[in-house]
Amino acid sequence: MKLNPAQAAVAACRDRRVLVLAGAGSGKTATSVHWVAGLVKSGVPRSKILMITFTRKAAQEMAARVERLISSVPKRDNSDKLSVGTYHAIAAMLMREMPTEFGLPDRNFTTLDESECHSVWKSGLKQLGIGQGAKNFSPAKLHSLYSLSRNKQEPIGDVLDPIFGVETATALMAVERYKNLKRAANAVDYDDLLGLWRDSLQENPALVSRLRARWSHVLVDEMQDNNRLNAAILEHLDPEHLMVVGDMNQSIYGFRGSEAQLVAEFPAKHRGTTVMRLEENYRSLQSILDLANSVVVGCEHALQLKSARQGEGRIRYHVYDSSTQEAAGVTGWMRDKIAAGTKPAQIAVLARSSKLMTALEIALNRNRIRYKKYGGLTLADAAEIKDFLSFLRASLNSRDRIAMLRALTQYPGVGEGTAERILSREREKGLFGDMAPSGPAEEMDSVLRELRSLRTLGEKGRFLFEKIKPLLDHNYPKDSGERMATVDTLVRSMENSDERLEDFLDEFSLSRATGTYHPEDCIVLSTVHSAKGLEWDSVWLYGAGSLQIPHPRAQDDLGELAEERRLLYVAVTRAKNELVLSYSTTTDRLQNQGPCPFLPQTADWLFGGIEINSSGPVDMTALFKQLTQAL
Repeated sequence: MKLNPAQAAVAACRDRRVLVLAGAGSGKTATSVHWVAGLVKSGVPRSKILMITFTRKAAQEMAARVERLISSVPKRDNSDKLSVGTYHAIAAMLMREMPTEFGLPDRNFTTLDESECHSVWKSGLKQLGIGQGAKNFSPAKLHSLYSLSRNKQEPIGDVLDPIFGVETATALMAVERYKNLKRAANAVDYDDLLGLWRDSLQENPALVSRLRARWSHVLVDEMQDNNRLNAAILEHLDPEHLMVVGDMNQSIYGFRGSEAQLVAEFPAKHRGTTVMRLEENYRSLQSILDLANSVVVGCEHALQLKSARQGEGRIRYHVYDSSTQEAAGVTGWMRDKIAAGTKPAQIAVLARSSKLMTALEIALNRNRIRYKKYGGLTLADAAEIKDFLSFLRASLNSRDRIAMLRALTQYPGVGEGTAERILSREREKGLFGDMAPSGPAEEMDSVLRELRSLRTLGEKGRFLFEKIKPLLDHNYPKDSGERMATVDTLVRSMENSDERLEDFLDEFSLSRATGTYHPEDCIVLSTVHSAKGLEWDSVWLYGAGSLQIPHPRAQDDLGELAEERRLLYVAVTRAKNELVLSYSTTTDRLQNQGPCPFLPQTADWLFGGIEINSSGPVDMTALFKQLTQAL
């Protein structure tokens, strides 16, 4: 790849501290690997270079690309190898090499995955006499909070206190027990890998000297995704040459502890930093970039993206009366795109939250449009949907033991063992046999009999929704409202359908994509978080309403609204040739909303369905005048 002037300047830079502000689609990976390749070609041994990435896939890609560029440069010896990996991978490598330097007894320690960590928490809570039903004291919750405190470098007590209140002391005891159990097992979790590395660098000057001598040149990719713990490691390591690459406006992982501000702070913390910019975009056409630029205008270190491509981009805005109509609009658009020759895999629908796609998944299932979903659960995976469908499946087929068990266990006081005994005792002669079932079994028997008697799919759906409401409220006390809203969306789609029950149920079983690759005949559905770093020919941003982006619970004083703005920027910059944005004026919770406040408040939203075709900035005043005259 031939570098443009800005990329070439970065690749040739040999200053001690370099901050590269690299916009979306600006070729930062190509620039980074050319910087590393240039070092090797100029005489820097491969073994003196450390490249830190945020995913294993990115590490493998960058290492392979560098090696292709330096294939003509002979290695000095067998140890002359690049060090490329995530922070966690590099830390683990060092700890296996020199465990005692990190406070470990030997190199045979165990690294626990998340589920194994939860088991350790569970054991610790049991030792403290805290039962599984204790409010707040779930292993997953404790682990998440403890991880957040370490990654944000905040005292664990400060993180726990707002959640646990008077029970904070007990929660702190649980944390200590968790740490002791790990230590006794010679085990570390993922956060320990970074925490022990940071602690050792802070407390062991000899180790710092060894690592500085080992790696004279360090490159950090995706600096905006660093957290305070990552930053502390870099500051203590303090290599001779350090280049960090990032874009504040693509920092969207605050819930994991990442901080966009680390990019802004870098020049202040590292005197003499050279700041360089990559703003030429090789992905999107200019009209799409104009919108992206307008979303983050005025933000700190905002880049002005300019397209390196020639052509006319296409942006459309649509306003619908309901999520059902919005889903129908997307489905029709997909059919038109595919009929015109666009490969399904080059079509993506993005949303702020997985739950926003409920109506869309129903429409896709009904229209037999194959899709694969990334981020969050698919509709068919949602627990409340499985609960709802279990009654329908059991009413259709009383031999479906899995459905019968799931339906029964939704009733208060019925566990799996009790449900198994009820079915074994009472279902041999029909549904529950000739004997009159009692308690939950009687209630369920009544529901199933009524479902069988109802004629239409809509009648079945509305009847079952009313019957399952109290069960959802009891079984999901923390978020029963959200779950009932999801089921209600499904029920409303049933009311507008003339399908048979068996066809309706088939839609859910047949639509589930399998495998780790993305089939060419599958549309992409993705949360914006899961779409970062990816691109498609055509992108529809679904649910771009004021109660959807930003998230209703986002708080300005915590910097969450700024991150929500960046999330919209990331969504817009995924599109190469065509971008569609939509929202429904009424949400699934029957709330009224307008357009996302981060978008330019222009006439196109007011009139709905207005199409803008442009290769440059749009004169919205002239557009509004045109629309007024047309009306």
